[in-house]
Amino acid sequence: MIRIAFLAPFLATGGTQRHLQQVIRFLDRRRFAAEVLTLRAGGEVEAELRADGVPVTSLSVGPRLTSARAARAMLQAARQLRAGGVHVVHGYQWRPALVGTIVARLAGVPLVLASKRSLTGDDRRARLAWRVIGRRVDTLVVNADALRAESAAQGVGARWALIPSGVDPDRFAGAPSTREAKASLGLDPARPVVGAVGRLEERKGHEHFLNAGWRMLAMANGLRPQLLIVGDGPLRATLERQALALGVADSVRFTGGVDDVRVPLAAMDVFVLPSHAEGMSNALLEAMATRRPVVATAVGGTSEVVEDERTGVLVPPLDPTLMARAVLGLLSDRARAERLAEAGRQRVVEHFCARAMVRRLEQLYEERLAAQGTRVTA
Repeated sequence: MIRIAFLAPFLATGGTQRHLQQVIRFLDRRRFAAEVLTLRAGGEVEAELRADGVPVTSLSVGPRLTSARAARAMLQAARQLRAGGVHVVHGYQWRPALVGTIVARLAGVPLVLASKRSLTGDDRRARLAWRVIGRRVDTLVVNADALRAESAAQGVGARWALIPSGVDPDRFAGAPSTREAKASLGLDPARPVVGAVGRLEERKGHEHFLNAGWRMLAMANGLRPQLLIVGDGPLRATLERQALALGVADSVRFTGGVDDVRVPLAAMDVFVLPSHAEGMSNALLEAMATRRPVVATAVGGTSEVVEDERTGVLVPPLDPTLMARAVLGLLSDRARAERLAEAGRQRVVEHFCARAMVRRLEQLYEERLAAQGTRVTA
């Protein structure tokens, strides 16, 4: 039995957290045992993991990794991992990954990995951290080649493993009809819905989505699309004020965070990913699995998922006019939209299935432990 300790920041609803939950759900429990250590306690995903019987421990390291509080927390974590006979430490995002390298060394854990799931951009602390992490882990796992390329250009040296994100297509097969989903959300079933899903933060590009919505309403020639923004985050109040300033607030619905994204996705006639920085979006994969026609910005790993005019439509980032035109093109040509949507779901089934993703991760654990000569007993 291979024992794995996953390190995560905070288990609120988010792409990385839901991905980790999915990894644990699909691990072969005859061969792998998982526990989760978080840098701070709380979050919806933490409660769901505990309900599924997954051990979760909050380290409560505090805001500074160099503090006495953090040092005590890491020593306690090392004792816990040593006592539990953990074979693998796998950190997600740079702060948990950095903590993981320290704790694993103190505990004598044989295999240490880190997952990088978003672009670093101009974040100087993250750049430095990933350089350090790359030297201290056995393998850096990325979900898109764009992340590996950016990291290498920023001086990160590591053994790389590319394992794309995955979703469970079966979970999205039984979604309600578009009309039913619209009605359940208080939307007008007679009007098209254009939606975006994601944390309301700058890199996700929701301000450009709203600007595109204003253009859609001006250009739509009677279509009168409704905008649906699913998710929460620090920019919500700013975006609500923007909708008012643009004069489109009556046609915009903010849902806040949702426990089940399937209903809002089913309500969308077109899904938009407006990000100007992206690793590989779980929301994009979920929309494609739900057979939503997609318009996405050609950034990061998105171009590794969406094949332009085959499984969706790609547009340049930061260009609300082209985004609006692409969406209206799909709304006005339902046959084309349905063709792209069906091809999008098939691409997810064939290339971005969660079970296949987890099998590849399991294989990586086994191969790297064997390469180090680590013997695992029951």
